[in-house]
Amino acid sequence: MPLRFFTRWVPLLACPAVLSSAILLSCLIASAQTLEPPIDPAALAREVTIHRDKYGVPHIVGPSDESVFFGYGYAQAEDFFWQVEDSYILALGRYSEVVGPKGLNSDLLNRAFEIVSTSQRDFAALDVLSQRLYTAFVAGINHYLAKHPEVRPRLIKRFEPWHVLAHYRHIALELSFRFTGLNSDFLPRRNPQIYAATGSNGWVLGGRRTQSGSPMLLANPHMPWFGFAQMLEAHLICEAKTAGDSWNFTGAGFYGSPVLALGHNDRLGWTLVTNQPDIADTWRLRFSKLDEPLAYEYDGDWKQAEEWHDTIRIRKSRGIETRPFTFRKTHHGPIVALEKELPTGEKTMLAARISGLFEAVPLRQSLQMIKSRNLADFRGALANMQILYMNVLYADCDGNSWFVYTGRIPRRNPKFDWSQPVEGNDLATEWLGIHGLDELPQVLNPAAGFLQNCNSTPFVVTDGENPSRESFPAYMVGDADRQTRRSLRSLEILRGMSAVTFDAWQQAPFDTEVYWARHELPKYALDFQQLTNDNPELAAEVRPYLDHLLAWDARITPDSTAATLCHEWYEHLYGTKYPGENLRERYRDKPAEQLAALIRAAERLQNMHGTWQVPYAEVYRTQRLHNLADLTDARFQDDAPSLMSLGGHGPMGVIFTNYHTPSLQIPFVISQRKRYGIVGTSYLAAWEFKPDGVRGASLVPFGTSGGPASPHYFDQAELLSERRMKPELFTKQDVLAGAKRSYHPGEE
Repeated sequence: MPLRFFTRWVPLLACPAVLSSAILLSCLIASAQTLEPPIDPAALAREVTIHRDKYGVPHIVGPSDESVFFGYGYAQAEDFFWQVEDSYILALGRYSEVVGPKGLNSDLLNRAFEIVSTSQRDFAALDVLSQRLYTAFVAGINHYLAKHPEVRPRLIKRFEPWHVLAHYRHIALELSFRFTGLNSDFLPRRNPQIYAATGSNGWVLGGRRTQSGSPMLLANPHMPWFGFAQMLEAHLICEAKTAGDSWNFTGAGFYGSPVLALGHNDRLGWTLVTNQPDIADTWRLRFSKLDEPLAYEYDGDWKQAEEWHDTIRIRKSRGIETRPFTFRKTHHGPIVALEKELPTGEKTMLAARISGLFEAVPLRQSLQMIKSRNLADFRGALANMQILYMNVLYADCDGNSWFVYTGRIPRRNPKFDWSQPVEGNDLATEWLGIHGLDELPQVLNPAAGFLQNCNSTPFVVTDGENPSRESFPAYMVGDADRQTRRSLRSLEILRGMSAVTFDAWQQAPFDTEVYWARHELPKYALDFQQLTNDNPELAAEVRPYLDHLLAWDARITPDSTAATLCHEWYEHLYGTKYPGENLRERYRDKPAEQLAALIRAAERLQNMHGTWQVPYAEVYRTQRLHNLADLTDARFQDDAPSLMSLGGHGPMGVIFTNYHTPSLQIPFVISQRKRYGIVGTSYLAAWEFKPDGVRGASLVPFGTSGGPASPHYFDQAELLSERRMKPELFTKQDVLAGAKRSYHPGEE
């Protein structure tokens, strides 16, 4: 059963000597907090220029790292302050104070892991460069508020530099807590299905398969289109006085983050694809000393847990309610579950820990990656192991292509089953450091001329030169057996590519073939023949629908009615939950039942739309909702403007991946017959790495602005609907030529 308290591990409480060191450290930290690097917002604003192109994308140019970070903070606030603040409210563990009880799970997790107190403490211990860049970034946000008094924050009147560290840690916690293996009762968000669907497609095509002889890279994250995990696009240029300190980087990131997560500079680039390395564990702890309720068994002796009380303010219809909570922490990590309680008072609890959540300082590594000039530089940056988890797919102007399965994976005793809670009283279950970069699955410059990963096994990323599963610890790769249909379709596409032009590369990610339909419909044709013998009456009912599908070319097009029927049938067979690539139990090994489900799918379409032959573009739509944080609150309007969405369901093996709301019709409650995109192609970019530089094309699903009155609120949705990207403006010359507005922050 879940506990209503959580906690975080503080290792400095192990012994009196260490405790004395902790006291000394706290004094030093207190002193350091008074040495916050001085930042002059007015001076930085004069130094930096923001250029906006025809789509409103910010191209931020400054003479120093600080000025660029300042401008980037300002641009984020200018574009979508509501989302920046929403993400930071979440990071401060005060979400319930703004959104009510639905924010409580997230706040509890935040308080349990002490995100706020550790971030305040650890910021003061950061290197001076990191402190200055964090300070410059929030100075940009605060400068925006100072220049725009009409913008009224809901909670945060002034952003502090340590908030940025808290933001990173909390978002990492939100997205990685699932690696503990605990059930959905413990997920910090109300809709675990949505966040389970997040993923990516990543491709690299070697020069031997391109017309130019240069490698190409495809970046296609599938993140939510609303809330803290939605993506933004930006371009950052640092024109330092010293040539070696200048840099130029464009790509995508998250609101509230001071750096872009993926993209390219003038020599190299990378994309990220979600993977499942085992970066978290749970330990079973026994609190069996009745006269000392905080004592737990450890290595034939006892350790003391620490317990404390805190309050959370929760918005209610009649005002703010304050609730008390009790939290507990152990040397293993937070107590996150009460597993068993005996009548005698003895308790068995679970503690959890996520590798790198507090040890990683990603800003330094991110800057090193951004400033890398070649593969050796980039490998050196990744070797810092500051990325908690992610596959990295890389290409550069020297002709290299590289895949690496990254993550801060703890080194463990292999005799234990780490997929389950391990005994916390056993000294042998302690982590033994982390695996280094060279110990992780990776492939460099494969002879096959391509690399791909679509949230699938790292042991099948190309042909012929894949990592050997036997070379890695069994606990390392959580997705070793996972081969998604998107990955299988990607392999088909990449194997067939030769002499590919950059225009063709830009079109490739819009592929709408339904892999499942092409491979499974012929099998159903054979099953149908058997059904005509076994149950001719049922076969007669199935025939018109199956014939309709068998006559289809298995591609999603605007007027395809078979695509709509196929999607509906698939969800009957496999369910709507992600990953959704295994038949539901009731249909396994029962082809007749599977065919009968096609009848029910057609009937549902008939009831919802008045016909079972409804064109795909009439049902699947794109519509933007204003200031939406939680997708469970999404209420789209069928009679409001929207655009067709030709993306398909990822588990069906559609490369152009979009996930949509269900059709709903509940009298007097909700009428939402059309289906609207909410997760999927959250950023899409195609890049070519020639010896003389990089060119690219990109899009985001809606637009750069979060303001409905802005011309850039929904303008890129047209690109998505038309399945085309916009050309990137990357060189300073191109930026100036394409700029529609240029201004210093605060002078727009």
